Amino acid sequence: HLLDELASLDEQRGKLALEQGRIMLAAAKERAMTDGVTAPESKQRHGDLLESLQELQSETRLLVIGRQGESSGGLSQHVGSQLESVIRIMHRPILVTPASFQKPQSAMLAFDGSATTRKGLEMLATSPLLRGLPIHLVMVGPVSDEASAQLDWAQKVLINAGFTVRAETRSGEIEPTLHAYQKEHGIDLLVMGAYGHSRIRQFLVGSTTTSMLRTTTSPLLLLR
Repeated sequence: HLLDELASLDEQRGKLALEQGRIMLAAAKERAMTDGVTAPESKQRHGDLLESLQELQSETRLLVIGRQGESSGGLSQHVGSQLESVIRIMHRPILVTPASFQKPQSAMLAFDGSATTRKGLEMLATSPLLRGLPIHLVMVGPVSDEASAQLDWAQKVLINAGFTVRAETRSGEIEPTLHAYQKEHGIDLLVMGAYGHSRIRQFLVGSTTTSMLRTTTSPLLLLR
């Protein structure tokens, strides 16, 4: 009898969760249409978030996800428990948003010359995503002929694509230097590559991506 009651409760919880999902999707769709999105499509999936995102990856050009869920309690430097896993399995650009989001007026690309950021920069140059925004290219590290050549290449790619670009190299530690530049120029969207090293190296020396996710207060576009 107890097992029957538990099974009945699980069934009721499942129905309530489905109904809650339908209501949330309907509200999101209505809001999107009010903001000018034509014919938005909504999907409701059963099962695990990561598995669902992997199945939809071929249809995805950009994934938008909040940095925190409601269960985080609003802790400013807390990253949602599933966010890092989502970033690792997805091979599409991911826009991580804080609780409060405003349309960006400028963007900063943290450029390090790696294959990930070079590929990401070429993708942004041909994408309508940042079209019309001034772009700040920032490389953190010692000034060298190689670094200057890489930065010049990146700047030319964006300029040829029609962007207004400012490029600069700064010395210092990556995270505080990027934050300082962002604050100095009032930039409201940060763009960077995601997880450029192996899991073992990140365990030993930490990850710039994870650290930026914890400390940034603006939207963060991660290139994969």
